[in-house]
Amino acid sequence: MVQIKSLNSTSLAKVLGLMYLILAVVVSPFILLMISLEEPIGFAESIFIILFVVAFYGIAGGIGGFLIGVIYNFVAGKFGGIEMELETA
Repeated sequence: MVQIKSLNSTSLAKVLGLMYLILAVVVSPFILLMISLEEPIGFAESIFIILFVVAFYGIAGGIGGFLIGVIYNFVAGKFGGIEMELETA
């Protein structure tokens, strides 16, 4: 049994920021489709919406990852970390 006692908050922020950025690239065409169903939008607006969604998701994922790391380190310091059972192949 191993225990995760702390996380590197900046590393977690980078990884989650990139994961959310990739998710935004996949999801943004669907968001654009939903927006365009309500009213027709032009090409420039479409590009702006896609760039905004991708940037927002990436930044929010990075900030969220950093905060999760800080909160986890605080809680793990007070109450103990997550216990995991690992097996080598």
